[in-house]
Amino acid sequence: MSLLDRERFISGQNIADMLGVSRTSVWKSIKVLKEEGYSIESVTNKGYHLKNSPTYVNPTALSMLISQSSLFDRVEYFKTTPSTQKEAFSMLPESNDTFVVVAEEQTEGRGRFDRRWDSPGRTGVYISLVLRPDIPISDIIRFNLFISLAIAESIDEAFGVETGIKWPNDIYIHGKKVCGFLTEVVSESGIINAIVCGIGINIFKDETVGKIPTAISVEEAAGTHVHMDLDLFMKTFMGNIEMYYNRFLSEPFSRIRETWIEKSVIFGRQLRITESGGTFHGRALGITEAGFLEVLDDDGNIRKVISADVEL
Repeated sequence: MSLLDRERFISGQNIADMLGVSRTSVWKSIKVLKEEGYSIESVTNKGYHLKNSPTYVNPTALSMLISQSSLFDRVEYFKTTPSTQKEAFSMLPESNDTFVVVAEEQTEGRGRFDRRWDSPGRTGVYISLVLRPDIPISDIIRFNLFISLAIAESIDEAFGVETGIKWPNDIYIHGKKVCGFLTEVVSESGIINAIVCGIGINIFKDETVGKIPTAISVEEAAGTHVHMDLDLFMKTFMGNIEMYYNRFLSEPFSRIRETWIEKSVIFGRQLRITESGGTFHGRALGITEAGFLEVLDDDGNIRKVISADVEL
């Protein structure tokens, strides 16, 4: 995988020599990669040339990323599953390691407040991250802020678009939702034993997503001139997740606060905010060091919002 190049051919013999395997082994591996969806051109006397990556999260490429990760121990891959969150929770008792659950398709994907998240096959990234931070449960709000930046910046870097963050768990492009994530925890005596963070990103154009007026795909936003390289995105995404998670463990929110505010799409706009006690309207004034949203409601009162559904 790492030897194949988009710009030039590499001979099968060179690959075999570099890896210390036979030409037959190289041919068999190339065959497997083609079956997994890689477009690889083979030319006699020239060798192999990578043309395009699959239009879905590829198990071989993801396994390679996880093997190089200092954060995650393993990956569990499904072609289809009701929900990566459900799979992740079912695996929690098996060990105390950190791992990633990925699916090509979810049939019962869900977001916050048990809302349905449409997850058609091979059109998006459907992934749950299982982390073991051993931190106070009150820190979970900060976790969401760090992770939202990791996701938003990954989409920007890989596809050349400009995302915005809607507090607390949504990523927007052009005023429409491109990604949502759901953070759930297992805790005891106020200490988090495990974070299970489920992330859904609309990558490629799809009729299901296209019928939702408030949703958008990265491909639709980026335009036809942008090469949609999902392998590159996953490499960027996993790297940013690891970086921002380590920063979350070692730094206060103040270190990323200005960056987060610059990426936010909620300031200076009228918001509809639904909490457990009811719904009110107001404007976001700022965000506290603990990650609470400060809102000036229509009655002139300043409220601190800890957990709520925010509508633009």
